[in-house]
Amino acid sequence: MANVLQTVHLPKMAEIVADHLRRQIIAGELGEGDPLPPEDQLMEHAGVARTTVREALRILESEGLLVVRRGAGGGARIRTPQVANVARYIGLVLQAQGATLEDVHSARVMLEAPAAGMLAQAPDRDEIVARLQEALAAEERALGDPVEMSRTHGRFHQLIVELSGSQTFEVLTAVANRIIQVQADRFMIAHDTDGSTRSSSDAAHRAHVRFVDMVAAGAGQDAEDLWRKHLEAGGAMLLSDPHSRTVLDLLE
Repeated sequence: MANVLQTVHLPKMAEIVADHLRRQIIAGELGEGDPLPPEDQLMEHAGVARTTVREALRILESEGLLVVRRGAGGGARIRTPQVANVARYIGLVLQAQGATLEDVHSARVMLEAPAAGMLAQAPDRDEIVARLQEALAAEERALGDPVEMSRTHGRFHQLIVELSGSQTFEVLTAVANRIIQVQADRFMIAHDTDGSTRSSSDAAHRAHVRFVDMVAAGAGQDAEDLWRKHLEAGGAMLLSDPHSRTVLDLLE
């Protein structure tokens, strides 16, 4: 039998140093905004050259885990992993792949509608309803401001996923919600003068109110069905814009 030679990747010292610092950030040993020790200390601790330390910092900076300020008074400070950073990066991936906005909306429905139904069956339903009612009050305060109305509606959608208690749901839907929020803001501004934004915002708010009533009543399937129809209707409205068909069209 012929021998099969495999190329084994041995990590560079910079990757090893970066991995050690990354583990400290993930474990919470280094917190948001904390400064990294000076380069000399990092060199001494790891037993590596200055160029290796700087390469390790560039790796972490490219991952969004460090902010490096050059020059006098500069230095590296920690940035803990944030959902927003993930959403931005995946947004770039979707742009590069030519993903359509229709595909983004479909994914949102698949993820968010089941999460909406889960709330009506949650053991802490009273607390959930109180949080949703606070979000409804914020929507009412935003009446008359098309962009702020769009954003309060977006926060309501994200709150539903947050209250489901699933961190995975929250991260995955953050990507779609960020893209759709940009689309909704543009739609609201473009149509502000024809009166359609106020009527669509009012209809969305009424759907949110009905949804909260269903959650309060423990009607999980009804809540999920309503939310799916609400998402589909909102998606159809936003997708009617002929100028934005792909994620690249929207975010470029």
